[in-house]
Amino acid sequence: MSSFWFVDWLNKGAQSLRVITLVVPNPEWRSSGDNQAMQVNESMSFQFLTSFDIRTLSSRGTNRGNDVTGLLYVPTLAESDPCVNASAPYVPQNVTRREQLPPDDFNLIGLAPWVSSTCALHYMEAARRDPVHSLVFFVPDNGTGIPPDVHDRQWDIPNAGNWKAENGFPIYAINGEKGAKLMNASSLYSGNMTDVPFGHDLTEFYDSRDYVRLFVDIDTGNGTSLPSLWIFLLIVLGILLAIIGLTSFAMHWLQRRRRQNLRRRVQRGEVDLEALGIKRLTVPQDLLTAMPLYTYGKTADGAVSSATDADTDLEKLPNATQTEHVRTAAGIPAKRKSSYNPTALEQPTCAICLEDYVPATQEEEGTMVRELPCHHIFHPECVDTFLRDSSSLCPMCKKSALPNGYCPRVITNAMVRRERILRRMRERLAEDPDAVDGIFPPSFHQRMRSLPVVRQYRAQRGMDIVPPTASQQMTQLDPVPPSNMSEVPLAPAADNERPQVQPPATQAHQSWARQRAEAMLGRRAPADPEAEEARATPAWRKAFRGLFPRH
Repeated sequence: MSSFWFVDWLNKGAQSLRVITLVVPNPEWRSSGDNQAMQVNESMSFQFLTSFDIRTLSSRGTNRGNDVTGLLYVPTLAESDPCVNASAPYVPQNVTRREQLPPDDFNLIGLAPWVSSTCALHYMEAARRDPVHSLVFFVPDNGTGIPPDVHDRQWDIPNAGNWKAENGFPIYAINGEKGAKLMNASSLYSGNMTDVPFGHDLTEFYDSRDYVRLFVDIDTGNGTSLPSLWIFLLIVLGILLAIIGLTSFAMHWLQRRRRQNLRRRVQRGEVDLEALGIKRLTVPQDLLTAMPLYTYGKTADGAVSSATDADTDLEKLPNATQTEHVRTAAGIPAKRKSSYNPTALEQPTCAICLEDYVPATQEEEGTMVRELPCHHIFHPECVDTFLRDSSSLCPMCKKSALPNGYCPRVITNAMVRRERILRRMRERLAEDPDAVDGIFPPSFHQRMRSLPVVRQYRAQRGMDIVPPTASQQMTQLDPVPPSNMSEVPLAPAADNERPQVQPPATQAHQSWARQRAEAMLGRRAPADPEAEEARATPAWRKAFRGLFPRH
């Protein structure tokens, strides 16, 4: 309802009240066509203006775009009315009455004190007997502020029924100080021209038989305000914009909470982003350098026992610098002092390049190997570039080489959505193993259901729903099964050539080893899930999701 009150005030509420002095022709001696009123010069007349402190009590009878105008006067009450004595202190004896105005039916605007609700009602009844266009009340308390609100008890008239509709003309209120000023001016301009202020001067310009009276112009503001329909539409539009803004803020706040929650779960080690296929991660160089580096098969007598020997061995690796080495003196293990002695059940071969490791002997240096947290070992030349640039997962067991609780700097909404989908799928599979029928297409399920470990595998690692990335589509490499490892296109050594202690540290070998490890890893998580979704999303939907994030 408050919006409608605002519209009503803006369209019909009085904005200002102006009073000027006019010379009105006397129809008793002038011809009927010569009745044009003239404004008296400001230097010899009464002028009054008040703005934005008028209270509209009733807007009944106002016309859109038209001001309320008329000659100022005080309605006459019956002589026996007790309100005459009640109003006497505030109404001078010689105020302008209906009898002091020209006999023609000029528009009139009444002025009266609001001494009580009963007297106010009597003044309204008296005004209805005259050609009144409006009635202006003032509370005789000499107040200087804005009169009370239209819904204030000050304006209550008990047992009056719908007095606003009965009057048929607008009713306004001004403060007591301005009302007393207008009432006093009305008493000064109620007699002959020679009796008004500057009367003798006025007779030099006007006929002394004419009337000099006060004229009121009340600006209702209708002429400059927007139509009520447009104002209503603007209010509705403002409400809609507020709702949209609050909704967008709430959704962004909720997404931020979810990102923070996922970050905490990753830091606690509850979620492995890359193993679940949510986001591809890589191993930073400082973490990669801190991973153990061994001399394969070196005996205890010939074990590496000093940081100097370790740095000497690392210099054989490509791109090795002093700042990248993790020294034992700094408290971070770089190399074991004990030897690594493989058994028949342990790795004798690098799974990436399929080269056998050469054990260290008294006569020959052994192969340098990098051990991942999952305890699989590889040539540093083969695995370092892969871990640093391609993936943080072990090419053999698909376990993360990152420390437990490692979290990327940015957690996106797409990562939150993917993790939530996978978590819900795992929950469904845990409750009902046959629920996989509703998750994957039948053709895929028919191919996979024959595998005896498919349900256990999905329950442990979740389901891989990540599509191949653009980088994988560019390198058309198929994963090589373990039984066909010998088919990897490595350059074979000559029959009489001794096996290499260390693979070549060339850029070509590193690039080939990285692609080989990617093929062993199979389908990988996307490097940027948000960008991958954005590429397949129309521009209008991107803008919509920017305002209302997708859950």
